[in-house]
Amino acid sequence: MVLFICLVLAGAAIGFTLMVREKDIPPAPAENPELKHLETRRQVLYENLKDLQFEYHQGKLTEEDYHSLKQGFLYDLAGVMDSIERLKVRSGKPSKAQPKPAAARDRTKLPATEPAAAPAASGAVCPSCKANNPPANRFCGQCGQPLGS
Repeated sequence: MVLFICLVLAGAAIGFTLMVREKDIPPAPAENPELKHLETRRQVLYENLKDLQFEYHQGKLTEEDYHSLKQGFLYDLAGVMDSIERLKVRSGKPSKAQPKPAAARDRTKLPATEPAAAPAASGAVCPSCKANNPPANRFCGQCGQPLGS
């Protein structure tokens, strides 16, 4: 009889310890499908750049083709990284209209007699590789580094 009571108590103790209640399980974090898609696309672009560099070093691509394809991948990568950053900012803060950069405000106030500056000259300059980028880019189209605010 004592053995039966000990087995029941041991079984109850183990069962209580291993029992998981529904309210004890934390809720799963809400995933943004658009952000997940952009993260996947970014990873694919990084892999494409890695493969492109490998094929160039193996001699399968000419230098012109390599630089042309690399520029295209880096441009796409800069756009994807910009979209990811915008989504993260939008999800982290309430949606507010972001103020225009000073360069965009100044461009709208130019006198009609003054010619507008060339787009490459008025864009952001990458602090890493010194490449000119369009003003809308938040990441360098050449090297992918974040551009200054």
